[in-house]
Amino acid sequence: MIAAVARRTAMSLVTLLLLAVFIFVATEILPGDALDVSLTADELAMIKPERLAEMKQALGLDRPALERLGSFLAGVVQFDFGRTIISKARVVDIIGYPIRNSLLLAGVVMALALPLAALLGTLAAVFYRRSVDAVVSTGAIIGYSIPEFVIGTVLVMLFAVLWPIFPATITAATNDPAAILLASAPLPVATILIGSIAYLARILRVGMIEALASAAVERLRLTGIPEWRIVLVHALPAAIIPSLSAVALYAASLVSGIVVVELVFAYPGLGQELVRAVSRREVHVIQAIALLSAAVVVGLNLVADLAILALDPRTRGS
Repeated sequence: MIAAVARRTAMSLVTLLLLAVFIFVATEILPGDALDVSLTADELAMIKPERLAEMKQALGLDRPALERLGSFLAGVVQFDFGRTIISKARVVDIIGYPIRNSLLLAGVVMALALPLAALLGTLAAVFYRRSVDAVVSTGAIIGYSIPEFVIGTVLVMLFAVLWPIFPATITAATNDPAAILLASAPLPVATILIGSIAYLARILRVGMIEALASAAVERLRLTGIPEWRIVLVHALPAAIIPSLSAVALYAASLVSGIVVVELVFAYPGLGQELVRAVSRREVHVIQAIALLSAAVVVGLNLVADLAILALDPRTRGS
């Protein structure tokens, strides 16, 4: 058990290291730099090449790539992503509240989606090939197939234009308390929640169908145990274990994949900050956001692997 945990943890750390190198290389090939973007075309035309080279040297833009990679990796270990190139603001200060806001949005969605998806997936499996299963399965396919920006637009038209119940865009500031931010974000939550429930319910439905059709469950039925107890106590845990990895990856993808929803509703999260950083060629901000998003994915996947190891002894030798 200890060896399996150590092996998976080491693999996660190596994965993070490779991702950090990849993110650095990917940001290196972006056209232009922060100095080019901060200057107008007229200013660039008027500046002599020697003066432009001096300005880039002062900002550290002329340093060799390997030297900058070493500085980047050393900063990552210390959770220090440096400062922005032009304003010299600390990157951690810039992305602190957007990270909190995106994690808050993803956390609320998962807290609502998991129990609702478990309920729908279980009902669909219990009433397999009946009307309840058909309704849940059809709704899940539709909810998962429609892009989130379409769902968001429809919700805005219905509940912000036709029936002005909720605000169409977020009215809270980036550094507002969590309660105020969530109070103004029912439509973004609902937009992501629809697709999340659809995806997770489909996964759990498949696992529940297999669990209810297993020989172990058939033997339990022969002993006279009530069906509700078989479903909740025996089949549901057996169905959840193989679904943990998919659920963890989906939960992680919410943090890095809600960019579109954040932009549609002007939600002050990582999505807006990433778009702003790309437009300004603030490489350090882009690297920090990309690496933190990757770390969430790797971390949650590791947690799911460790949970499976704890719950299913058969996997401890792999």
